[in-house]
Amino acid sequence: MNYPRITVTTPSFNQGRYLEETIRSVLDQDYPNLEYIIIDGASTDDSLEIIKRYESHLSYWVSERDAGQSEAINKGLKRATGEIVTWLNSDDLYLPHALTRAASHFEKCDAALIHGRTELFGNGFDGMLKGADDDDDLEIRYLSGMPFPQPSSFFRRRVLLEQGYLDETLHYGMDYDLVARIALNYPIRKVEDVFSKYRLHEESKSVAQNIEFTRDWARTFSRVLRSFDFTAELVEHMAALSLYVEGEDCYHVGKSFGREEIRKAFLYFLEFQLYYFYENLDLRRASELARFIKDADPAFYRARSLARIYRRSRPASAALIKLLRNFTR
Repeated sequence: MNYPRITVTTPSFNQGRYLEETIRSVLDQDYPNLEYIIIDGASTDDSLEIIKRYESHLSYWVSERDAGQSEAINKGLKRATGEIVTWLNSDDLYLPHALTRAASHFEKCDAALIHGRTELFGNGFDGMLKGADDDDDLEIRYLSGMPFPQPSSFFRRRVLLEQGYLDETLHYGMDYDLVARIALNYPIRKVEDVFSKYRLHEESKSVAQNIEFTRDWARTFSRVLRSFDFTAELVEHMAALSLYVEGEDCYHVGKSFGREEIRKAFLYFLEFQLYYFYENLDLRRASELARFIKDADPAFYRARSLARIYRRSRPASAALIKLLRNFTR
């Protein structure tokens, strides 16, 4: 097979306890055409010592203050010369041969984005796989939220040159915003490979600031709706649910999507939101969204098995659910 250049960027800030393991997982890929970039945000722990230990194997690294993860990733992506690009956060890991397997998939198709699955570890989730296990409606679910883990996704760099880099005003949902732009214009391919390990710990965004994702996702899906001229009713519903984010910005749409597809994308978006509210014990909001979906589309409500969440959200107290979760983990 050919080995197209792959650029991996690792953004990092005070992640010295995990950084070396992340670096090793990239370098140990033994991929013959790797460009590895580390962007550190002026860490004050032992991160610089670790980076310098491996600098002879790096294509570029810098340690300087930045405005957050999105800007740090963009610094790396803008320096990338690889045909395929991605980023791996400084607390996540690649599994062996991930880059070779990703390159092989790109060689066989014209997808702009290829994604697989990831193995969760830490915080009581060791060995659990996360990814797009449900193939139903994937093309429109990409517009509604990220049904797959970012560490197991790879992009063609030309897509970033055409669509732009990460939105640096987004600090939690910047990957979803990028995926939405890609899904509106290019083919995406799901594969069964488990490319990465996703670390869960108390300081990670996915654990410590879980609810913040819903705000960025609402902003992104508001842009999705504004990108079509037939979504006024959906915008009204989203606003009534206090989820719509006003603005004039929208996305370029190069693929064809019909009214029913975007209506269903809206329902999937609400489903993503209600699960996040439920997981963060905002039961009133979870119940409100479940009730709306039930009334708007009973068939979708049944197919997505939302009755269980609706029942648990109405009478149960947040304290009881939290206690039960502690017993079952």
